[in-house]
Amino acid sequence: MEKYPDAVYLSEGPSSCSMEIRSASRPGFELVIVWRIQIDEDGKVFPRLDLLTKVPQRALELDKNRAIETAPLSFRTLVGLLGIEAALESLIKSLCAEENN
Repeated sequence: MEKYPDAVYLSEGPSSCSMEIRSASRPGFELVIVWRIQIDEDGKVFPRLDLLTKVPQRALELDKNRAIETAPLSFRTLVGLLGIEAALESLIKSLCAEENN
């Protein structure tokens, strides 16, 4: 969050269970990361992150490759490949790439 103060928001502060990522160059386009911690009977901890998209209807209509629709599954794959921190960093950078150039 400190690296991307204009793009990343925790609606409930540090104890929030979700993070909103917004791009100033793409109004109305927002990604929300929701996280939960699950603990099994043996005490093993499993963090679970889900990606939700909030986009204008027009963007959905123009998305012929279904990138918005498949984004949640793609994000889970990215978390599995890169780990949580690198996946979040990659997501933020991709959404805010134009603003950082």
